[in-house]
Amino acid sequence: MTRKLIDLILFANIWISLGAVGVSMTTFILCNIKIDIYYLILVFFATLFGYNLQNLSSRTLNKDRSKQMVWIQSNFSFLKMIVLVSLFFTILFSFYSLSWKAAALSIPFLLLVVCYRVSIFRKVKFRTIPGLKIFIIVICWSWTCCLLPQLLFTSQISWPLVLFISFYIFIITIPFDVRDLSFDEQIKTIPQMIGRQNSFLLIISILILLLSFTVFNNYFKISIFLFLTILVLIPSKNKNNEYYYLLIIDGLLILMPIFVL
Repeated sequence: MTRKLIDLILFANIWISLGAVGVSMTTFILCNIKIDIYYLILVFFATLFGYNLQNLSSRTLNKDRSKQMVWIQSNFSFLKMIVLVSLFFTILFSFYSLSWKAAALSIPFLLLVVCYRVSIFRKVKFRTIPGLKIFIIVICWSWTCCLLPQLLFTSQISWPLVLFISFYIFIITIPFDVRDLSFDEQIKTIPQMIGRQNSFLLIISILILLLSFTVFNNYFKISIFLFLTILVLIPSKNKNNEYYYLLIIDGLLILMPIFVL
């Protein structure tokens, strides 16, 4: 029963949706913004919709993600219901949280999500453009969890925070692409282009730079979080159980606001 519940939370993308809430809370806390519960609910359901929408597309079974893909195939009708329900609540809480201007500005990011796996003119998918996949993920996360809440609830934008969140999402996304090296041959992800070893060196180098910046500026709690991230990502150099990626790496996003309180 416990294993089935864990699979539901991970494979139905509830865990990663809570991660998006965690990153959004980090923005609220660091920008001294009063936490808006309606916006956090919106972020949760928008992320739930976006990620499960991708699961409705046809996929080839990947041995490194076999449990997840078998679960998706076995619960396909249930996932359709999640997509519809999460879309409904995304629209509902958009009325509570977003101005018309903010909603209009969010449309391009919604299109990126919808067209991520869908062919444009039956030829091109955004995710298959060489090197673009990870930047679509980073852009959508940075907009939803960092930039948009600042536009809605404060008079100024903390661009250092936007950059920090962008780099952090970039860092923890790379291991997933490393895991899928043999599966993503047609996509040309960054690990496909620079290799497993160089990808690992890239994420560790960026983490060390971020860690140095936070230590130098006396952000010691965030420094501890970045050091924890380094420890968590070291095993990503080699292939790991799929729960390592979905539960532990994505779990870092849920922990993030704890280290900025």
